[in-house]
Amino acid sequence: MPSYPTSRDVAAAAGVSQSTVSYVLSGKRFVAPDTEARVMAAMEELGYQPHASARALRSRRSGILGLVVPYHDYTDTPNQYRYIVNLARECRRHGYELLLSNSEEGIDSIRRLIDSAQCEGLIVMDVLEKDPRVEAARHSRIPSVFIGLSADCEGVTSLDTDFEEIARQCVNHLLEVPHERATVIGPSSEHMRPMGFLRRFNTALREAAEGRLELTWIDVARGYLPMRTGLETLLTTGTAPNAYIIAPGASAEDAVIALMMLGVVPGADVSLIGASGPADSSHAPLDYSYYDADVTAVTRAALDLLSTKLRHDASAEPVTRRIQPVFHRGASLLAPARQPRAAHRGDRTTGPPPHTGTPAVAPRAAVGGGSARDLAAAPRPAHRPH
Repeated sequence: MPSYPTSRDVAAAAGVSQSTVSYVLSGKRFVAPDTEARVMAAMEELGYQPHASARALRSRRSGILGLVVPYHDYTDTPNQYRYIVNLARECRRHGYELLLSNSEEGIDSIRRLIDSAQCEGLIVMDVLEKDPRVEAARHSRIPSVFIGLSADCEGVTSLDTDFEEIARQCVNHLLEVPHERATVIGPSSEHMRPMGFLRRFNTALREAAEGRLELTWIDVARGYLPMRTGLETLLTTGTAPNAYIIAPGASAEDAVIALMMLGVVPGADVSLIGASGPADSSHAPLDYSYYDADVTAVTRAALDLLSTKLRHDASAEPVTRRIQPVFHRGASLLAPARQPRAAHRGDRTTGPPPHTGTPAVAPRAAVGGGSARDLAAAPRPAHRPH
């Protein structure tokens, strides 16, 4: 029979008493943070897993944290999966299991988890600008943490990626050339538009661009074809921009592919920057620039905050925290010393760009073997950004 590490083994590895290990697991007594960290590290090193049923009977605690995350047609499934996997990992690091509630019931879902007492604490995602779940959590006896900021997050512990900073930095990158005007492409989904992060991003974007960069907004439905249709219309009617900002909730990858299929190469003809990155392996033929949530940092901070409430002080003052994003510099921004090539006066037409067989295909920057300009075989649209 295989032998499994015990709490006694953990105590020996951490250099503490067995009762200290028990206090770390149960939260019944205060344990110094450095001591708790040693115990947690020893548990992870030994692969120690406390017996959930026995611990629940002894402590009258379930050892379960609930994750409330609605699922709908416009859900960015790969990105949501990143959060769920990281949250599950962080739960295990703190000695908890994760119970997923992914219905579209909204406030009924969180109330059911609160009333049933299945969970010791709650993690709430997909936070709306005006979210009724905030009020339910505010008056709940169960500690909670929101990954996302609502307009009224007073009284609840909340954290999110700093989308305001992403907006400011997107503008700063475009002003390095500088650009005169940019189109912001956002999601048209009725599920995405009420999200708090989208309002914060757009507000900060307007403030950062005021008097420095002319912005116009278009909203597109999810998927490559709606993105291509929106961009094709933009390129063939009105004045085309020389820069694109892809708002969170919209796909920068779809925008890159659509532009290149229309003969416009980001980084050579226009600048493009995304406010969120690909959640899985990118299929874009060009390595584009984007900001992304530091999912590891966000989920770790969320569980640290919730664990502190559960183990030490459930009545601790609620906090609001913004986590810094990470930036990936690709090849989709015009170089500061370079302006987009001017259109020839005779090139302008009002119709869509012609197609002559195989569309333009450009390699990602990391692959090498020629530039996007060298391999862009499709004709360019007649209406040039300028």
